[in-house]
Amino acid sequence: MTALKWNKLIGQQRIKNVLDSAFVNKTLGHAYLFCGEAGTGKFAAALDLAMALLCQREESRPCGVCLACKKTASYSHPDFHVIMPVLLQAEHKKESSLNEQGWQFVASCAKSRIEDPYKLPEHGGIPDIPVDWMREAIQAVQRGGAEGGYNVTIMDGVESMKKETANAILKTLEEPPPGTIIIALTNRINYVLPTIISRCQVLRFSYLTPETINAELCRRFNVDSGDPRVELAAAGGSLGAAITEFENPETEWFEAAASIWNSCMAQDWQAVSVRVDSLGGGAEGYLACHKIFKSLLRLLRTAFLRKFSAPVNYFKSNIKMPCQIELPETVTPYDAEKFIRLCQEAMRALESRGNSGLVLVNFLCSLMEILNGKKQQTC
Repeated sequence: MTALKWNKLIGQQRIKNVLDSAFVNKTLGHAYLFCGEAGTGKFAAALDLAMALLCQREESRPCGVCLACKKTASYSHPDFHVIMPVLLQAEHKKESSLNEQGWQFVASCAKSRIEDPYKLPEHGGIPDIPVDWMREAIQAVQRGGAEGGYNVTIMDGVESMKKETANAILKTLEEPPPGTIIIALTNRINYVLPTIISRCQVLRFSYLTPETINAELCRRFNVDSGDPRVELAAAGGSLGAAITEFENPETEWFEAAASIWNSCMAQDWQAVSVRVDSLGGGAEGYLACHKIFKSLLRLLRTAFLRKFSAPVNYFKSNIKMPCQIELPETVTPYDAEKFIRLCQEAMRALESRGNSGLVLVNFLCSLMEILNGKKQQTC
């Protein structure tokens, strides 16, 4: 078999080397688990591998021009399946099942992901993988390849699967039909069932260097590398997040995050409560809280690197941020790590529970407690 051609995946040379070798030597496993930060190339790698396996050419694959490649790219190949978390609305369901409009919606979500694998979906609530969609994917795997070749399934967001849904794929992962390749993707491997992890070959995707992201942003948006928007967006290690940030600058959310931090430092509960009330509820409040947590995480990382003179790495300490925060004078590296972990846990709680007001208030109580060394009675 000829070499695997990487048309979508950017960077991640170690991942390319591993899959290149398995592809050329025909030693690919039947199930992989790609894990790593959102936007670092997991879906792009899965898509390139799927297209290469289904490509009809004998030369370097995927060619991108044969009928199989075109059908895969348009999400119409009978042996290529994608499932991913989506946020269904009432009009997408009939009782507990997907209706015709629902099936059209999930198909459109998959097509959008295929068209631009680095474009991160943005949800105004907690997305989930519909059970109907999972059942269809399992049936497609069990029937084998319709065109006599490989049968490839990409399962994105497996950490968001309900236990019953995840258990349904265990037998398929353990004893798939010949020619089956299942590629599961997750941003948080510690949330994936151990029984799924044990049945997969795990490949960990690293953060991308600022230089790699900078070059791709300049190519994609036709801007100069000196553009301050590029430098800021490229500093976080995720190309997907960088694209989102470049297209929709989040200066207001950095400022909101800095304001919340400063109010907590000053133990100003009145200012904090005003900010919490201004976020509202529902989908709008969910998105606002998510953006604030994400912005605060960036500010905390930059403040940590600045305070402790850390070497320049994927999270550069010399990036000019829209605003900045300062860590307490007496803070230790361990304390700073607690701030970052607290922010990460709040984001996960938001994504698993969705009650933005409760998650934010609990986060602020914990933050004030750590900053000021005493229990907050307000909560």
